[in-house]
Amino acid sequence: MPRISRRTFVAAPADVVWSMANDFSQWHPKLRIYADGPEAPADLVVTVVEQDDEGMTLSYHMPDPPFPIKDHRATILVEDAGHQCAYVTWSAEFSAEPTVLAQLEDSIGDDIFAQALDNLATAAQDSFGAQQVARTS
Repeated sequence: MPRISRRTFVAAPADVVWSMANDFSQWHPKLRIYADGPEAPADLVVTVVEQDDEGMTLSYHMPDPPFPIKDHRATILVEDAGHQCAYVTWSAEFSAEPTVLAQLEDSIGDDIFAQALDNLATAAQDSFGAQQVARTS
């Protein structure tokens, strides 16, 4: 089964990153999680299949993916990197025709995962920085 994965470093503690990572609305402009169906428009609706707050992992699938894929499952993992920093890995497994795999690597890996991880890193770093300033004020 094909797998696409991207990883980024975040200059904020893992717990701060996790508090944002499991809420797409804080950092991803297109993904929304709905427990009972959409309540607001979104480009991509996902369904959470597993969430582990202690292990800082969130797995989900897209019921109606905008790509030519089947059996989609993606996971976001936040890992403590020490020194008030973290790593975030976002990966997806799915079934697809071999002829579209290279295109999907670019469209999912670079256009979605990498850009969104940059948004998450910036949001988490900004939040952590604001917390630090508030503590010293």
